[in-house]
Amino acid sequence: MAKHIPSGPIIAVSLVVAIGAWLFSGINNGDTPTETESSAPRDTAITRVQYRNIAADSVENILVLNGVTRPARSVSVSSEGTGRIVELLKHQGDQVEAGEVIARIDTQDLAAQLRQARAYQEQTRLEYEGAQRLGSEGLQNRAQLAASLTAYEQARAQLAQLERTLANTNIRAPFDGIIERLQVEIGSFVRPGDPVAELYDFSPMKIIGNVPEADVGKLALGQQASIRLLTGERMTGNVTFIGAVADSATRTFRVELSVNDSPRRIAGATAVANISLQQARAHFISPALLNINSAGQMGVKTLTADDRVAFTEVSIVRSDTSGVWVSGLPDQARLIVVGQGFVNPGERVAPVLSTLNQASGL
Repeated sequence: MAKHIPSGPIIAVSLVVAIGAWLFSGINNGDTPTETESSAPRDTAITRVQYRNIAADSVENILVLNGVTRPARSVSVSSEGTGRIVELLKHQGDQVEAGEVIARIDTQDLAAQLRQARAYQEQTRLEYEGAQRLGSEGLQNRAQLAASLTAYEQARAQLAQLERTLANTNIRAPFDGIIERLQVEIGSFVRPGDPVAELYDFSPMKIIGNVPEADVGKLALGQQASIRLLTGERMTGNVTFIGAVADSATRTFRVELSVNDSPRRIAGATAVANISLQQARAHFISPALLNINSAGQMGVKTLTADDRVAFTEVSIVRSDTSGVWVSGLPDQARLIVVGQGFVNPGERVAPVLSTLNQASGL
């Protein structure tokens, strides 16, 4: 009799073989992605930017100097004599010329002392001349001749001192100018060195300011400037002094302008001077397009011929309320005006010509 074989194990083995064959056929048929397919690069989207064609133009390079007005010179006129003020010949605001008397001090008895000193000088002169004649005849020794000369010289010195004292009773202006303030009144007692009047000379008036070290090299003596005072007056001037030593705290250099056509003569007023430098080639752009790169350089983003982003360093030539003039770009350039904040130098972009005009602020 034939032996019966159980069917359960046969069915299990058959299922395992069938599943293995199915898996093997799936691998060979490409159902599982290959290593080459999984590592294939994906296409990336190119950023779109808007640009504007800009051209350079000649523009006057201007350096703005903020300063204050000053006189050409000023002095506190002081007394050189002693006594009471007995006469004031000038008052505050008066124009005076060099040598004019501002005030007089009481001379007291100086006139009498001068008459006595002149008489004594004459006496000693005659005595000295007589001693010289006697000495030439051998009737006067050298000691007596020297004593006569000494007396004569003392008389001359005494007379000169009294004449200076009399001259010092007239307090005079040392140069042409305007009396800003009188510091004495009739009856005031003054001594040598006491202030009498403040005198200012505004020919010419000066504008004093400070220029940063980065700009001082652009200046030269004689450069013209248009000047506006805070009070509204306008005038012209020239650079007459450029400091050689920088301020240790601010790293700025002192600059002076001379003004010869000032409608007013004032000191300490705020002034703004636009100093004309050489002509420059520059582009007019919105200040919103200026960028600062990681190196701290100021510039703008432009497009190269193959539509890649370029960062070009620029310098501000001048500015006004509607924009800035910058130098450093080629004469013709494609300036990115929209999207510059989302692209980096060297990156390829899809440029689109902007329809916005300069008045839009771009």
